[in-house]
Amino acid sequence: MAIIAIDMDEVIADFYYKDLQMYNDLYDKELTIEDLNNQYVSELYPESDKIMKFIRNTKGFFKDLPVIENAQTVIQELMKEHEIFITTAAMDFPNSFDDKFYWLQEKFPFIQKENIVFCGNKSIIHADYLIDDNIGHFTRFSGTGLLFTAHHNQHLDHPNRVNNWNEVREYFRNLPAD
Repeated sequence: MAIIAIDMDEVIADFYYKDLQMYNDLYDKELTIEDLNNQYVSELYPESDKIMKFIRNTKGFFKDLPVIENAQTVIQELMKEHEIFITTAAMDFPNSFDDKFYWLQEKFPFIQKENIVFCGNKSIIHADYLIDDNIGHFTRFSGTGLLFTAHHNQHLDHPNRVNNWNEVREYFRNLPAD
């Protein structure tokens, strides 16, 4: 049984979509994901950076993020043979703790509360695998990092990349038996 740590934002929760939605609402725009050209709205429109950071750190921002397609199904499947932990670096948005916890309880009720980890530096996570969209979290991680494709990491080269949850399923199905 492998221990699998799974990041939250941009891996199981669609932060990018919500960020765009908030920008469009605030600035009365109709930008699409394609319009962003793999950038956050605050990167594309730097004049909005300060207000977007404020909005992202406002209580409630993380409470209704869409679930990344197939995340729930595949994680439930993985739980049959592996131990799963959700590991989110919530320190960037301190007001997100409650929202993230209750979001997980609603969208992933099959994950035990004891298996939810809020941290800053993921190198302290002792797991066999870490599924994350931030390649920097693999630097001091002792297990195998699986880079989950997100808009901001498409240009990065990583030997263990998974583009979606179906590829995560296949990755673990194809692991050699112990």
